[in-house]
Amino acid sequence: MSEFEIDFEWPVAKYVLQPATTEEVRKTCFPLGIAEAEKPLYLGRIIPTGKPKHHRPKKEAMELAVRVLVECKETSFREVALKVARVVGALVPKDPKGDPVAGWHLLALRLQEMFEGKFFVDGKEYTWPQPETHYKGRLGIFLVPGKDNKPTLTLRPTDLHDALILYAARMIATGTAFNICENCKTPFLSGGARGRNKKRGDARFCSDECRWRYHNESRRKAR
Repeated sequence: MSEFEIDFEWPVAKYVLQPATTEEVRKTCFPLGIAEAEKPLYLGRIIPTGKPKHHRPKKEAMELAVRVLVECKETSFREVALKVARVVGALVPKDPKGDPVAGWHLLALRLQEMFEGKFFVDGKEYTWPQPETHYKGRLGIFLVPGKDNKPTLTLRPTDLHDALILYAARMIATGTAFNICENCKTPFLSGGARGRNKKRGDARFCSDECRWRYHNESRRKAR
């Protein structure tokens, strides 16, 4: 994909998490697995505390954001959403009520489904390479002045959501693989173009610690 550039600019600011009110929690149905104590935070909003500044997120920052959202190793998803927003910005920066944590969770689920090669619609699951799994999103196609004012092909995502989808799609197309750790059973990504990720595409563990624990436990059981 070296024949074009990703031209993306987005506002970023300092953010804090504002928990939901008791009334908001009472009126909301939550996904399975959300603990009672976590509900006000899961339904909370990421609020800017300073004036946003426009920036151009680097490729490394966007790919890291994708990895953090897919792997979600923190026990509380609000920490994941806040961490990513502080680096690349909010999903809905102009919303006066703030950026909903639940919106980040939906995006994380969609990214994970992309890496798994799955797509759900009307309660039915489709898997790669079925045609229903091919479409990922829309982009603006631009020719902009490059070196010596020569036309350069660029793709411009409409917002941060689509930008993260685009970077995830490029990671998948260049060999990044989705895995489940054999020790802790959490998802992780491995492989990719030019060995950007230290883990091989056929990696079995998300970390050296999990690899050590798995083999130590296996040896203990074999005694």
